[in-house]
Amino acid sequence: MSTPPGHLSATEIRVWEAYRRGERLDLGTGVPADDDPRLGAAWGPDRTVRAQVLAQVLLQPPEAEPGHSTALRITGARIVGALELGGARLDVYLSMIGCRFEDPIVLNVASTRTINLRDCVLAALHGRNMRVDGDLVLRHCEVAGGVRILDSRVDNDLRMDDCVIGPDPRGGALHANGLQVGADASLDNTVFAGQVSLYGGRFGGRVTLYGSTVERPGQLAMDLGRITIEHSLHLSVGFTATGSIRMNDARVGGGIVLSRALVCANPGEQLTMWRVVADGLHMALSRPPCGRIVLANATIGTLTDAPDTWPAPGDLVLAGTRYTVLRSEVAVSVRRRIDWVERGTPEYTPQPYDQLAGAYRAAGEDEHARSVLLAKQRRRRAGLGPAGRLWGHVQDAAIGYGYRPARALGWLVALVAVGTAVFAADPPAPLKAGEAPHWNPFWYTLDLLLPVVTLGQDSAWKPTGVGQWLAYTLILLGWVLAGAAAAGAGRVLNRA
Repeated sequence: MSTPPGHLSATEIRVWEAYRRGERLDLGTGVPADDDPRLGAAWGPDRTVRAQVLAQVLLQPPEAEPGHSTALRITGARIVGALELGGARLDVYLSMIGCRFEDPIVLNVASTRTINLRDCVLAALHGRNMRVDGDLVLRHCEVAGGVRILDSRVDNDLRMDDCVIGPDPRGGALHANGLQVGADASLDNTVFAGQVSLYGGRFGGRVTLYGSTVERPGQLAMDLGRITIEHSLHLSVGFTATGSIRMNDARVGGGIVLSRALVCANPGEQLTMWRVVADGLHMALSRPPCGRIVLANATIGTLTDAPDTWPAPGDLVLAGTRYTVLRSEVAVSVRRRIDWVERGTPEYTPQPYDQLAGAYRAAGEDEHARSVLLAKQRRRRAGLGPAGRLWGHVQDAAIGYGYRPARALGWLVALVAVGTAVFAADPPAPLKAGEAPHWNPFWYTLDLLLPVVTLGQDSAWKPTGVGQWLAYTLILLGWVLAGAAAAGAGRVLNRA
């Protein structure tokens, strides 16, 4: 068909003819204030097109003019009525700039080529089970009733940049559960005045929300659960979320980046990352969180943080999380790292300590690893019974649970010095006159302290008075030191 139907207005005939030639139809005045689609409700018939006419052009397209390919390109139009394209197969490029859609665009179960909406005002965009063979682009748009593209597929890029979106009646701004995007998803510098849900989505490239804001106070603001991203996820460089974020069971081939972002800024908000698997996690928030961060049973390649990224004790969960490399934007002492683990384990569990020690070992910092494992034993001791705590204190004081072996040598030197001095001043009498070896207070003291091993001194002399009590004390302390050393050696050998 090349002749426009008789029911079309003069403006709609221009749309018809422009479609046949694939040319852009500009209905604007060239005056920015008059062409603002936010004020487009007052535009007259010369700028008004019925949605059913656009649908007719797309669903029953006229023939292309010779030498031209068809396309729908319109600037500065007011579209009245719902643009119903559900189930349609549209094989044309669709580009709308500076247009105002008074009612929703409905693309449920539709198949289209690239859709490009720029500087437009939309009532809503619905596209459940939609297929876009190209890009889906919204730039500098306002979508009062939100975007719903559940279980849809975009073969190339998804771009929703510099927009204001939502909320819909259910409090959602972007509902895209099950969405598949072949390349990147750019949601940058956009205000989402409601929930953003990408649950179960699959993305072949990056997902970015640089400078964006998600607003849903007191509720779940973002649901990224079970999302799969081949490259990286960026909630950074000015990103702000008012409300909680959930990304449980997310799989990210690159890194998850929360750098210069504001999340969990209010009490009661949560960032939950149960069982997340990612090549990296960069946590460097722009302000210390007041909410709760749950990084539990996650598997991270490189974990990078900043000193004030993590919340207060009781609001951090680290149990079960594994990482290969641990880094910080600034130098962090081992004591502060231990404090981080203690904050993340309100109830004692050994795994976070072992994980931190393993990261230090992998970096060649064995002394830091031993400090972490010593802190682990001290934390464990607090939960033992009285006898266990007493024996723990003995091991700690004697050899630092095996991680401070120099302490045993220090104790041994001190006790040998005391014993040598006392027995030199008051030598004991021999048990059998004429059969005792040459008297030497040093070797005698050392023989008392060393269990099992004998130097032939302690059985040849008979101390009395203070010397007798000192001898018994040295024998007892020798056994205590030996027991502590054996327990510590076994723990170190087992890296416990």
